[in-house]
Amino acid sequence: MTAIKRLMIVGVSAALTAFPLSLGAITANRCKCGKPTAASYTWNFHREANTLFDGIQTDAQHATNHAAKLQSFAYDSNITWQLDANQLTQIKSEVDDMGKKLCRLEIIRRVVSPWQQKTIDRIADNLQFMADNTQDAILYVNGHQQDLMNPTYRMYANNLYSEGSNLSQSVGDAVEYAKVRHEYRELRDEVGAAPIPS
Repeated sequence: MTAIKRLMIVGVSAALTAFPLSLGAITANRCKCGKPTAASYTWNFHREANTLFDGIQTDAQHATNHAAKLQSFAYDSNITWQLDANQLTQIKSEVDDMGKKLCRLEIIRRVVSPWQQKTIDRIADNLQFMADNTQDAILYVNGHQQDLMNPTYRMYANNLYSEGSNLSQSVGDAVEYAKVRHEYRELRDEVGAAPIPS
């Protein structure tokens, strides 16, 4: 995936400005590398990546919870479109937050471990799907406020739930792996064992 395509994740779409509940346009942040500083040479980028993974997992869990509410709304004809719009607003916010974290991960990608690089790539792919489906769901609600029982809209809600769950699980595996690696290093240092060659 190109850097340009990944930047699109941060700004789901300018078309979102038309959403009636003032979702507003998501401003596209540019993933810009700053000039190296003295601290850049001693910064623990591996730890920073793990912290960002943890934040993305939390965001993905929140987005999944909101998508689950959308799914439940699809079977209740008494639900107003504003309730759906509120959940979509929350999902959009979570996607924005994950996009900002992904932006930072893209900047530090070249200086982290190979397993972290693979995790970054999985996040980018999954987040692109979530951003696309969020946009599609918002555009659908924008044009069909009285027809939210439609199978097309249900598909968007189901996709958002599935993609959020997949992202949360995938990144959760990376978070757990990072914890186990950290515990292993601490135990190895405590007993004075030599590191295992990679």
